[in-house]
Amino acid sequence: MDPILFFIICLVVFLLLLSIVIRGAINSSKLTKQLEELTNEVQWLRIEIKENKHIADKRV
Repeated sequence: MDPILFFIICLVVFLLLLSIVIRGAINSSKLTKQLEELTNEVQWLRIEIKENKHIADKRV
């Protein structure tokens, strides 16, 4: 097998493994879970404000 082809194949495999490890670390981090909870809370508050427009009628 040509050494350049072998190097390219090894490089591709290494990059795939590296991306899997990085994605796993990001998905399991506390910050990601907290950000997801915060996003859900903001969506819930937007829905609540739309339903109760009298809350948002007065400008501060």
